Amino acid sequence: MIKILQDLWNKITGFFLPQQYFAWQTLMYLALFSWAMSWIARFSGTTEITQFIITTSSWGFWTLGIAWFLEARKVRPFGIPIAPWVAGAIVCTYFHDLIPGAEFANALVLWPLVSVGLAALPVLVDWELKPKNPLPGVRQKLVLMLLLAVLFSSWFQFYFRLQSWLKEYPTLATDNFTGSGFVTRLATDSGSRSGGIPLLIAAEERIKAELNDTPWPWVERWLLNLNGQMEKIRAETQTVLVNSAEGEMWHLQARPHSRENGYDLSLMAVWNGPSSSPEGYYLEKICLIRPQAPRPQAPRSEGSPPPPDAPPPTVLAQVTCNLEIPKRLGKPQSIAG
Repeated sequence: MIKILQDLWNKITGFFLPQQYFAWQTLMYLALFSWAMSWIARFSGTTEITQFIITTSSWGFWTLGIAWFLEARKVRPFGIPIAPWVAGAIVCTYFHDLIPGAEFANALVLWPLVSVGLAALPVLVDWELKPKNPLPGVRQKLVLMLLLAVLFSSWFQFYFRLQSWLKEYPTLATDNFTGSGFVTRLATDSGSRSGGIPLLIAAEERIKAELNDTPWPWVERWLLNLNGQMEKIRAETQTVLVNSAEGEMWHLQARPHSRENGYDLSLMAVWNGPSSSPEGYYLEKICLIRPQAPRPQAPRSEGSPPPPDAPPPTVLAQVTCNLEIPKRLGKPQSIAG
């Protein structure tokens, strides 16, 4: 039992206490010492440059100690040395927190390049900071690592750039990506994100406010001047996209269809931005404009005198719009727009 405890103690002390001064444990203890001194310097009211030097030294010792430990212990999942990648992640995290307003995307994009730089440093420079000429096989390995790092950084940059585009132009997320070799749709339904939908809803509300319960002759004159009316509606409804970068890529159009019992008004939001379809597409909403039957007059009581001649009751308009907003391929042949 004593022998087991002695072996356990020797393993613990061998792990935490370095067998020589030049070891990864020394760097870890220097990192802890520098971290404690940085707090003492902060509470004692020293200058910011002093605090910065001590804090940076702590992070530097910590980075070198972690990388040295991983390399000394041969921590290589799937045969891949992860020491430079972990060290690069620590360096990028430190500078990301150091710079006010820095974005995490920039730190992630730089991470592969910084990691390869740290891996190449001991190969290209000796302990006396003199340049070394590595063997051809080592140089080839460094070039391959650099190309992989550039590829990973490009992938990260492409992802964040794509997310930025989808945030500024949410309609792009509603497009068809089946033919893309880079983009895969994860959400099953993103149609409600299209900027044309609030534009059509706002146009529907304006048309209802203009035509509902108005005399039918006035409605017919309104439709005859549909070009001018749409200009006004377009200016009023464009405010729903005032905070969106894609406001100028939507164009509101209208096309009336005469029916026996009124009119069908097709409201179309035409997308002029990039699309997977060469002919483009537009969103359509159908509004039905129908005359209401005149209200019946109240019956005249028996014995009352006949009323004087009165004008016939005025026929009023009623506007109802379909809930569906289908997506149509191509460019509409509009009359008003």
